[in-house]
Amino acid sequence: MSKFASRSTTHRSIQALAVTALFTIASCALPNSIPEQRGGGVAVLAGTGLEELNPADVAVAPVAIHMEDMSQRHRDAVPQWGLRQAMQRALVRRRYSPLSLDFVDSSVVNASYSAGAVGEQAVCEIIVHSWSERYWATEKRLDVDVEVRMVDPAAVEGSTPLWAARMDGMVALNSITNYSSEEALRAAVLDEISLELVARMPARNLSAGSK
Repeated sequence: MSKFASRSTTHRSIQALAVTALFTIASCALPNSIPEQRGGGVAVLAGTGLEELNPADVAVAPVAIHMEDMSQRHRDAVPQWGLRQAMQRALVRRRYSPLSLDFVDSSVVNASYSAGAVGEQAVCEIIVHSWSERYWATEKRLDVDVEVRMVDPAAVEGSTPLWAARMDGMVALNSITNYSSEEALRAAVLDEISLELVARMPARNLSAGSK
């Protein structure tokens, strides 16, 4: 292994460990485990190979917005950075190690991320098909259609993903009195979206002999 490859591997490991530690602490505010009823409204799509690949380091790619029939105002309302952060926290709950977003974005060219650019073992793609905040001001509710895909960076573009799921519906919290600010409340709703999406995702196997 070259000196460059060795330094790159070490850097990725440090990035992953740092992010995992950070979100392990942050997730203390979330439920201790994903309730059995989570994911009931999520459709698991075609996908195969996530359990076999059993990736550790995951790059959460920039959000893809597929809202061609909606106005630019609606497209701009999608909290892309917040969604990626929430997905990182959710992936940690499934025992994956998301890489730092800044580290991933250092390889983004023309707003596009090339799978495998930071040596990750899997890419988590977030695709927003619809996003409405019409009822946020009055009911603190979002109406969304969001898809998540786990992709093998070594696979041919357009191949069947390792795993995929999609949720289309209303998202709100049972109680909004526990949040001191609008920012905290929005972050909690994004966590809810991400936890729902990954609730039926196979967790990473940490047993002896696994990756």
